[in-house]
Amino acid sequence: MDCFFCKGTMDNGITKHFADLDTCVVVIKGVPCHKCTQCEEVVYTLNVGRRLEEIIGNLKSTMAEVAIIQYTCAA
Repeated sequence: MDCFFCKGTMDNGITKHFADLDTCVVVIKGVPCHKCTQCEEVVYTLNVGRRLEEIIGNLKSTMAEVAIIQYTCAA
């Protein structure tokens, strides 16, 4: 797979995903992704993207200002 932005090579990798939900900030660590070897652009598979949406949706009702989650524990 080639990078959409720089046409570099996309390799399997791990990243952190950040989401600002107005009431809190969510950091999800250890998220599997495809990462460009040149510009470090990150792309998620459809399944990972859906799981991230589920995790973030479940956290919207929490009262914490910052939530840090390990992807493998939440998935």
